[in-house]
Amino acid sequence: MIMALFKNKKLSERKKNTLKAGGEHLAKLDEVIKNLEEIMGIEPVLIDIDIIDNPKFHDRTYIDLEALEELKENIKQYGLIEPIVVRKKGQRYERIAGFRRLQAIKKLYEETKDDKWKKIPAVVLDVDDDTAIAIMLSENIHREDLSDYDKVVSVLQLIEYKLGMSEADVKKFFNKLTNKQSGLVKEEITEEEIKTLKDLEQLLAYFKIRNWKTFRKMLTLLDIPEFLKEIIRDNKLPYYVAIELKKLKDEKLIRELVNKIIEENLTFEEVKQLVKQYRKEEAKDNVFPYQSLNKSLRQKWKRLPEDKKKQIDELMKKIEDILKGV
Repeated sequence: MIMALFKNKKLSERKKNTLKAGGEHLAKLDEVIKNLEEIMGIEPVLIDIDIIDNPKFHDRTYIDLEALEELKENIKQYGLIEPIVVRKKGQRYERIAGFRRLQAIKKLYEETKDDKWKKIPAVVLDVDDDTAIAIMLSENIHREDLSDYDKVVSVLQLIEYKLGMSEADVKKFFNKLTNKQSGLVKEEITEEEIKTLKDLEQLLAYFKIRNWKTFRKMLTLLDIPEFLKEIIRDNKLPYYVAIELKKLKDEKLIRELVNKIIEENLTFEEVKQLVKQYRKEEAKDNVFPYQSLNKSLRQKWKRLPEDKKKQIDELMKKIEDILKGV
């Protein structure tokens, strides 16, 4: 399908190497997912929580404090059932998997000062960067609580790490694909861009994101108000509902609609109808109420005495001053 849409161009050597690395990484992810059970079967050791660092490729952007509190209490009562995964970094360790478990143990030690929470069971692996990231991703893929917002951030981080594309680069790339498919541009999609698209869609499939068009819509989540991001992170609303609500300008109204959607369990079609209705009302509120003013003035201006013209001039200056302050 992709090949049928675009003509091929010659790849640059630098980009070939980058894309090859991306493909190798995705293949490694497949391998890790298949062997994850074997990896987790390695005997864990106890490691001091103070010498475990988060990785540069950080897989968590948000902490659900309520869920973390529940996990902490569960560990306090039953102990840590599943060890975290780390790798050695000099005299310290870098966490690969188990962010929430590590945070819960740290919280327990902070609250109790009990030495039994000073160390955490950890599986220590000797792996390269690609394998470490593959393990992080495999854990994320199987996490039921992974929100749409976290999916977007995780995918963008991986794209930047492996393909050297920033968020702006990804958006520009998607815009080019969209414009090309719509016939708005004549510029051809190159062979290297086709390969990039294939790697991207393979990665999106791991996160159960349908295709690049769906991900392009999901990128809008990065620009929604903070309170909506929190709702998405808590999995209270799907991403497409948040994107629909973003069409409204009144934050108070959006908050009211969020409560209504959750309480009444509204369908997406019902949400779209509500947004459409309120957008019409917002448009009415923004209509300039003095559309006929200039026409009326032109008709009467010549008939006005000089003192009336002067009064109008003074009023117009006041109006200009008011508008300057907006």
